[in-house]
Parts: sequence; C-alpha cells; structure tokens
Amino acid sequence: MGRVGMNGGVRAVVAAGLVVALGAGCAGGEGGQDGQDGNAGKAALTLGRGNGTALADQPLDIGAERLPAGAEVTLTASAKDRYGKTWRSRTRASADKDGRLALGGKTSSELLSGMLPDTHPKLNSGKTFSYHPGPPGEQRAYSVRLNLTAAKSGKRLASRTLTREWLTGGATHRELTADGDKLAGDLYNPPKGEPRKAPVLVFGGSEGGNAGTYTAALLASHGHPALSLCYFRCGKGSGRPDAIDMIDLDYFTRAARLLGKQPSADPGKLTVMGNSRGSEAAQLLGQRRPSVVRNVVAYAPSSKAIGPYPSGQAAWADHGRALPTGPLPLDRVRGTVLAVGGGNDKMWGSAASARDMAAHGARKLVYPDAGHHVNWFPYGQPGQEGGADGAVARTSAADQRARADSWPRILKLLES
Repeated sequence: MGRVGMNGGVRAVVAAGLVVALGAGCAGGEGGQDGQDGNAGKAALTLGRGNGTALADQPLDIGAERLPAGAEVTLTASAKDRYGKTWRSRTRASADKDGRLALGGKTSSELLSGMLPDTHPKLNSGKTFSYHPGPPGEQRAYSVRLNLTAAKSGKRLASRTLTREWLTGGATHRELTADGDKLAGDLYNPPKGEPRKAPVLVFGGSEGGNAGTYTAALLASHGHPALSLCYFRCGKGSGRPDAIDMIDLDYFTRAARLLGKQPSADPGKLTVMGNSRGSEAAQLLGQRRPSVVRNVVAYAPSSKAIGPYPSGQAAWADHGRALPTGPLPLDRVRGTVLAVGGGNDKMWGSAASARDMAAHGARKLVYPDAGHHVNWFPYGQPGQEGGADGAVARTSAADQRARADSWPRILKLLES
C-alpha cells in the first residue's frame, strides 16, 4: 500500500543507541583504512561472526578493538541507492577500559532501519520512502561502508566495506516477459543440485510493480525457487493493467505452475506470499486453487476482499468472472494460512484482520507497535514515513523488529 498515517517521529540523524550493530548479510574483508588492519596499535572494526559476505537477511554484530581506553567514537554507515544517492546513519559510543567496543546484535537491525538520505526532500511529505539498491537481477549484492571516527576531532580511525548479498553463488535469475512467458516478473532459482523445497510465489499490494523481487531473491538463496510476480502497473509492453481491476486468479495460477516446474521445486508445497492488497489474492488462491497452492502468507492483511483500486469493476476475477467483495473464507486451504499484522497500522486494520483470520483457522502474528510495513525480510528496505519538522514515523523500528521475528518463522513454515 502507499501512504501510511503518522505516529510520532525520530530525528533524521540517528540517536545514540539506535545504531549499534549492522544486520543482514554485512560482511567484508576490510579494516583500518581499506583492509584488515594488521598493524598493532591501530583501531580495527570487527565482525562478531562470519568472514565476509553474508545474505542480506542475516544479522551480524559489529565491534572495534585497539581503541584508546574509554575513547568516544562515532560509527557511520553509508550506502548508495539505485539512483546514486547516499543514505547514512550514525551513532556515538564509548570503548571499554581495554579499548574494545562491542555493539551487540540486539539492535543490529536499527543501523539500516535508521538510514536516511543525505538530502531529505520527502521528510515533510507524509509519504513512505525506503532505501532501495539495484534490483537483484542486476546487482546480486550491495555494499555498506562503515567509518569509525573520533567523536570530537572527526579523525578517521577505521573503515570497512560490508557486502550484503541477495543471491548466493550459483543462484540464478530470469526475467519473465509477456512475449515469452505471458507473465511479468522475476524468477529466481537456487544453485543447481539443491534438494527440492517449497517454491514461493511473491507479490505486493497497491504500490504495483514488482514489489517482491528482493524477497524472492533471498528465498532462492535459502533454497526455495521463488517468483516475484507483477500483476498491475508493470510497465510498457507487459500487457498488464494499470489498476487492480479484474485481476484474474488464472494469471497467478499460470505463474504458480511455472514455478512448480523448476528443478528444485517441490510443487506439492507451493506457498503464496502476498502483501497488503496482495494478501487478498493470496487468500483467494489458497481457497480457490488448493490443488496448486498449499500455504498462504498474508502480510498486513485484509480479511475481506475489497473493491478495485483506484477504480474499475472489481478487484479480482476468476476465469473471467468478477469476484464479490466481502469476507474471505479459508475453509478449503490445504495447508497453513499465516497472517502477519501490525497493531499500529494506519493504512487499515491489519491486526484486526489477522485476528479475524485466526478465528477461521489461520495462524496469526500480531506486533502491537508495528505499522503497515511488517512485510518481507528484516535488516533492509526500511519503511520510513516523512513527517513534520524533519521527523520520520516511529513505526519504522517496530516494523523492523516485527520482520526480524516473523521472517525466521516463515522460513521454518516453508521447511515444514
């Protein structure tokens, strides 16, 4: 969905304690100025675990050593988005008496969830905005630069470039086209020879476009063939409409069947993962296509099918016939329905919908402080919202905590 209501704000410069560890797949072999600093007495940034590249949904602790005892330092993280604009966040911290700095994993997600662009044209807009690197099909990983400086003088003490990976080595990507596949989207496959696992069909909500492509890439890196499907606002030549109007379940079914034929797919475990308005389609598919779809993951869901967006005859159709608005039954779903909602969702009542779905057999995960952006994986793509006086919505950190909690549960569901 697009715009989300305000819920207070945090300052554009991340407050001390917000940024204390880098999450998700941050890695690299650099320390000191531009490499692992082996000179005794010079400060170095350290990683709590891992030796370099890691997936973009994996947490990673950051620390420092060989600092002066009690030294006050500033840690800055920066990255360029797909348009070449720099985003960054920073915090101040102090070394212990042994010159070590331990920035524990508890707040690892908050480095990137607090990252904001150097220029803030959207901060007063009330609109949602997020950091987006290049798409995984073109850019398999992206880099985050860490700089450790003396708090008072600004002297650089150590640097490290960390690599956050969407696609592991051997994982593949193929763009789907109207001409070749009668679909619009991206297909990601695990490396050859991987055991068969649940394939996952991913799609977004009223934002349109190919919203789930980063998620699908990560799922492939976890061994699950995944297809990020665009069903409206897919661009010139896609053959797709520009509105959620008579979107036929047959289109999703075609994508699901293509996905189920992939070498590492276990088609009997196929899962659909829909966000916001897409949660309606996900539930409809589980209910009306039980022979194709096993499990349903519904992010920020509605428990009812609602009307077209922004206009049209009906949002959804089946075999060319408009489907009515109203409650979405779940009694024919073959597997598990998992509803993930935020109790502070200002877009619509996703928490209430999750509870309603649970009353009809679904499992629910409701995060009281989270907003509408509880979807997908943690440690990246934070849903920020511009507000008055240069503030951003407080739900961003809560959304990230919700993602960090729900994502491992979803991966476990896919393994069941």
